[in-house]
Amino acid sequence: MEPSTNVEDQGDWLIFRMPHAGRIVPVKISRAAMEEHFDADHGPGALKNAYALDAEMIHARAADQIVAGVSYSPEQPLVLGTEHF
Repeated sequence: MEPSTNVEDQGDWLIFRMPHAGRIVPVKISRAAMEEHFDADHGPGALKNAYALDAEMIHARAADQIVAGVSYSPEQPLVLGTEHF
């Protein structure tokens, strides 16, 4: 799966959108998860760089966490922390 082109590093969170079952799901993944599981560091662009290297795995784990019938939105994204990896 290609990495999302709409990726935003918000410091403590990485925000991206991913296609799933004919819709776009906004996902918010913690810096702690990115550091612990994807070797992100604290430098500028570190979360985006780590995401770009492992987008396929990140999307697969996010897809596993999507709950059928839940309407994810930018205000209520799918939230992933270290416990999801």
